[in-house]
Amino acid sequence: MDVKEYLSQCSMLCREVECLKARLITLRDIKDGVQAHFVKEIISRRAQDKLAAAVAECDALEEVYVRKVTMALRLKYDYQQLFEKIPDRKLRMILELKYIDMLEWSDIAQRLFYSERSCFNMHKLALVQIQKVWEETKTDNHIARDALA
Repeated sequence: MDVKEYLSQCSMLCREVECLKARLITLRDIKDGVQAHFVKEIISRRAQDKLAAAVAECDALEEVYVRKVTMALRLKYDYQQLFEKIPDRKLRMILELKYIDMLEWSDIAQRLFYSERSCFNMHKLALVQIQKVWEETKTDNHIARDALA
């Protein structure tokens, strides 16, 4: 895996989180509607089973959602730690806006007052630098783990 693949993990994870969030909102609405309906009526055994299944599904999905949000936050923190090792502030900003804030190129260009082409070129330079930093970090972590073993 190269650094660009590593950096794209968070973006994919955040898309998954958004899909899970939408599903959770829908499930919660259904669950709340069902509960409100059954409060007004005598709850039959069959209705209780359906309600319990809906609640269990919602709870399970919430656990997955929390786990993925936590993973995304951890990745963003790791990215930030890597990016801080790049001395050029402009290159660091390009990486932060792209991989932590997950902005589109047009938004990055507008925010930094550069053309999109300039942002692409700076991104290429930043990727070369971050690749070196990432490889050094992986090597340092591997050496540290070996020393502890």
